[in-house]
Amino acid sequence: ADDMARRPSAPQPATPAKDADACRAQAVSRYVGAVSATSIRASVGTAVGHDRIRWIKPGMAVTQDYRPDRLNIILDDAGRVMTMRCG
Repeated sequence: ADDMARRPSAPQPATPAKDADACRAQAVSRYVGAVSATSIRASVGTAVGHDRIRWIKPGMAVTQDYRPDRLNIILDDAGRVMTMRCG
């Protein structure tokens, strides 16, 4: 039994592909470079089909909890969409 305790654990399976874009970032990737005006924010919400979206400005404090179904949109100083990712 002691030998079993010292063995490394088996690697965890990779995240299934269906969960890789749980927040639907791919559906709105075309908005990279757009300014986060009210109309863009509404369009993004409609395109992803949910309201679990964080618009993150430089220096903005955000919680570190990971939610695969939440869309994080990273903005630059001018409010332009730099990138987006689930989490």
